[in-house]
Amino acid sequence: MLNESHEVHNAQEYENRFWTIFAVLFSTALFFAADSPIAIGSWNPSLGFISVLLAGYAMHVWDRNTHRLEVGRLVHLKRGTATSSLNKLQELGIPIEEQLKQLDECLKDIDQTFIPSTINNFINRAYVIRKEQEIISIFEEAEPSSLNYLICNSQLPLIFYKIKDHHNFKHHHRSQIIELLSIERIAHLNVVSRVVVLHALQIMKLPANMKAEHCVRNIILSTYQDDLSELKTLSDAKGDYYSFVKLVFDDIKSDIVRDEILKHIRTQANVQNQHMLFKTKRSRDRKRKFWRKVLSDVDDTLSCSGGSYPSGIDKRYGKKVIYPGVLGFYRELDLGVDGPLEWPSHTAGNLVFLSARPHVYKDVSEKINYAKFEKLKERGMHTTPSLLAGDINSGLETVFKNDFEPLGKAFISSFFCKKVFITF
Repeated sequence: MLNESHEVHNAQEYENRFWTIFAVLFSTALFFAADSPIAIGSWNPSLGFISVLLAGYAMHVWDRNTHRLEVGRLVHLKRGTATSSLNKLQELGIPIEEQLKQLDECLKDIDQTFIPSTINNFINRAYVIRKEQEIISIFEEAEPSSLNYLICNSQLPLIFYKIKDHHNFKHHHRSQIIELLSIERIAHLNVVSRVVVLHALQIMKLPANMKAEHCVRNIILSTYQDDLSELKTLSDAKGDYYSFVKLVFDDIKSDIVRDEILKHIRTQANVQNQHMLFKTKRSRDRKRKFWRKVLSDVDDTLSCSGGSYPSGIDKRYGKKVIYPGVLGFYRELDLGVDGPLEWPSHTAGNLVFLSARPHVYKDVSEKINYAKFEKLKERGMHTTPSLLAGDINSGLETVFKNDFEPLGKAFISSFFCKKVFITF
């Protein structure tokens, strides 16, 4: 349950049902157990039964709303400006703002706050199906330029989450919209839009749709050379734990799909290396870009641990004090010897932090570091870094047994297993 390998984590709907059942069972014990301090069910069974139902329903609504807030956030990538794209579309006479408004209205119509989607889809079947078809038609009929703007400025993860495959009614709308953006119109998507679609699929959770893994595979295999490098960089620079490494090694369950993706990455890396070897025109252009992955620890590297175990041993500065000049050092490493003197605006970097703190449920451990990184951008950090968290089993061995060998083995295994992602 902690490392999200259980089947209950395969879809948000499954998790929601799990927490709802958990709340019902817990409240049943709380209200009916004889030794409970608030055993109201023992002297008034009707009131206890109603309290159990309310507790389960409250957990259901709270979990749905929490997830809705998470998937409803737009992906902010450090690449280009939405204002300039909007102005260009308006000059061409494309009613992009009306299309966005129509998307939001259709989404609100099928996204009921206090009614579960299963019940709402059953009660308002024809209405929900019509609204889902309207959303699909907007993406289907959009011009390539407006399609990219719609993808980057709509709540695409929430759209993937709320649109369902109605198997009983033979309307597979979720599969239809995923295939539309990942396969049918993939040639019209720029790199940023492809990153947003991948992010939306990650938040939806790939096992939630049987075709999602093959759609991810098609997006990556349809991206080549420098565009593939940029896709990987942008996927790691979103400011959350939905990184490219997580997508390939954790979210994708099929070994066949994963091997095809890794083979494609190696092939494109070899093509790029050949350009550099023969000093082609493309290689000269590549020298001005930033492809070097900068790997760094957090404690006693970015910030001082103050000598607190098990973070580190350095006592020269106070705890959590940022080392002088380290942010500028990261920036210069990312710029390289052939890059410009200053970091260009709207450009994502390749800074990756390694942490021994284990990954547990969702982003419980990672969000602390990402909040720290966001604050450091105000102090001169040039990019939004990515974070590779540790393994929970090796972390427990280190903390409780003071044995660092499992931690070292886990790091070395992870590093060499995923080294293909830092080669270009």
